[in-house]
Amino acid sequence: DSTVLYPTQALAYGRIVSRDWAIDICRAYNDWLHEVYLQKSPRFKGMGIIPMQEPKAAVEELTRVVTELGMCGAMLPANGLPTHLGDQQYWPVYAEADRLGCAIAVHGGCYGGLGFDNMNVYGAVHAFGQPFGQMISLGGITFNGIFERYPNVRFAFLEGGVAWFIFCLERFERAHATHQEYHRRADELGGPRIGQSASEYLVDQIRAGKVFIGCEGSEPAMEYAVKVVGSEPFIYSSDFPHEVTAEMCKEEIQEVVQSDALTAADKEAILHTNSVRLYNLSQSSA
Repeated sequence: DSTVLYPTQALAYGRIVSRDWAIDICRAYNDWLHEVYLQKSPRFKGMGIIPMQEPKAAVEELTRVVTELGMCGAMLPANGLPTHLGDQQYWPVYAEADRLGCAIAVHGGCYGGLGFDNMNVYGAVHAFGQPFGQMISLGGITFNGIFERYPNVRFAFLEGGVAWFIFCLERFERAHATHQEYHRRADELGGPRIGQSASEYLVDQIRAGKVFIGCEGSEPAMEYAVKVVGSEPFIYSSDFPHEVTAEMCKEEIQEVVQSDALTAADKEAILHTNSVRLYNLSQSSA
């Protein structure tokens, strides 16, 4: 019905050191995406990239891509920026996303500095790099209270599978229960409170429509993840045509459709309605 387009090489735009270059690269990519795809058919949707190297400029570009170019929101790199995505310097970006009521998607694709720099086999780098970046991003966003501070933003964490999210639920729960943060200024940090279950906190964010997780068809943990948190957060992401063919996408979709452990409502949510909610797609254009 619709496809929401993401970059390939630009997944690593967080590694750009020059602020001015980052600003112009982001604007050029967004203009190109709008001209080449979004203007060709209403079935094409887009997620812009914004220069997080300079948050003020990122705010301006986010406003432009949503209000002028008609995009669904912006993609942030899971790795490459100077600090994690929950850091206070990025809060103005989330404040603008909150005002716009748009989507913010965290995407992997850049693995430098995660401990893989000397790995001699790329398969291992790719296997671990995607979920590691997502875990760091989710941790920073969760424990800095971004979900509750900016309730109108819908956050997606993409292309890491689903198993990493179940891992986070388990590890966040234990760590939060045994290593309470010292909050001298209550307005500076948020997230799970003392005595509150960290995993239940995240499930509450899912129920509120704030957290989405990208998934593919051939994931052994998919059915278990739905059993643990429900089907509300999971959205099918094809990665076409970057790493897969059309035939592979059809096979993945059929794996979801033919699952005996998923209900018809689960399948509809994963393959359609959750994406409509995340990207705020109208039923007519979807």
